[in-house]
Amino acid sequence: MMKKHIEQLKKKHICVIGDLMLDVFAKGRIDRRSPEAPVDILDIHNTEERPGGALNVCMNLQSLGVNTEIIGVVGDDFTAFSLEYLCDQHNIKREGLFRDRERITSKKTRFFNGGKQVLRVDQELRSDISKDMQNALLKEIHRAIKISDIIILQDYNKGVLTKSLITEIMHLAKKADVPVFVDPKVENIEAYKAATLIKPNRYEAEAQLNYEIKEIDMAKKAAKDLLEKLACDNVLLTLGNEGMILCNKDKLIHVHAKELSVSDITGAGDTVISVVAALYSTGLPLETCVHYANQAAGETCKEQGVVPATLKMLY
Repeated sequence: MMKKHIEQLKKKHICVIGDLMLDVFAKGRIDRRSPEAPVDILDIHNTEERPGGALNVCMNLQSLGVNTEIIGVVGDDFTAFSLEYLCDQHNIKREGLFRDRERITSKKTRFFNGGKQVLRVDQELRSDISKDMQNALLKEIHRAIKISDIIILQDYNKGVLTKSLITEIMHLAKKADVPVFVDPKVENIEAYKAATLIKPNRYEAEAQLNYEIKEIDMAKKAAKDLLEKLACDNVLLTLGNEGMILCNKDKLIHVHAKELSVSDITGAGDTVISVVAALYSTGLPLETCVHYANQAAGETCKEQGVVPATLKMLY
């Protein structure tokens, strides 16, 4: 049965809307001190650029064989050029990727001494995009919804998904009967009411509900409370090494995390929403999609750095 759904993935189209960024990994070795100030000197031996933010979700979808496009905003700078090049390299459609001279492209640079991260430098703006830019995005969103099997909203609170834009997207998707999957940030989470699925993590759930989630029973209560508060179809509460809670009006399921030798959890949440959305687009029951996403996330955590899901991880 699963093979039939896997074969359908290449016929599906998923549009990802949200904040995107360039992830830079600078790896080297500290073996001396600076004569200029009381600081270490990191000799960089290797630098790697990867698509980050919403583009990491696109990378996961593309790796699974899904036709994928990004809608978002970058600055008019060299970092934007790097992201556009990476989109083309990975066959991510970017008709809806706009340059804005008033903004800079989000960039996160992580510095490593051997295998240990010692510093992260962020370059970004967090203010909302302009009304004119929102209108330009809406034209692309109108087009994309007509050809998409699912819309994924990736909100990193960097200004692309404004509350007014979210409201319009939700309206358009509902009108077209296109499911909307959301990876939210606390600031906008209530704007996503009536989404098909909202995937908060523990921190986002705690901030929304104003209580701590210390054990699984409390997590189950939190999932129920979020479902009621957000009036969505499904809540998928991710809990790191404690797995996930899937909650809807019919059931509440605790999916236990795989017991694996974890190397790096970076990007696991992006893997989860990508796999769930991709498989759901083929008609697979949501509960089954979550189990496969849990499996894939566990496999990606075995690797150092951000690693996209593959079809092999689903078998």
